[in-house]
Amino acid sequence: MAGNGPNAILTHSQKVCRLYKRCIRTLEDWANDRAEFRFNAVVMRARFDETRSETDGRLLAKQLIEAEQEYMSSKHEDPKIFKNDPGGICFRRSVQIHDWMFDTYHPWERAQLRDFFETRQELKEQYDE
Repeated sequence: MAGNGPNAILTHSQKVCRLYKRCIRTLEDWANDRAEFRFNAVVMRARFDETRSETDGRLLAKQLIEAEQEYMSSKHEDPKIFKNDPGGICFRRSVQIHDWMFDTYHPWERAQLRDFFETRQELKEQYDE
């Protein structure tokens, strides 16, 4: 999810480029081997290049809508997800521990980890200098 706020305003060429990339990823999801994927990718590129010289904005907008509908109808039901993307196996795996969290430790907890907190205090003093 992108977050809150208004959606970005995209130009026609940006929409086409994003659609092309999504189509290529979908072809990659459906392909059984690399040769089949490359063949289908070349065919897809040729389909996009057919309309490159078109100048009529209304016709281009209509073709873009039709292409998006075709893309939505051919989406893979279980697409490949990169490991660090949302939904991937490594997404948010390593949680960052913030340094200020150690300041909230109770004195009894600090006594159990005396060496760690003494070293940490020395490093904080060196950092402040």
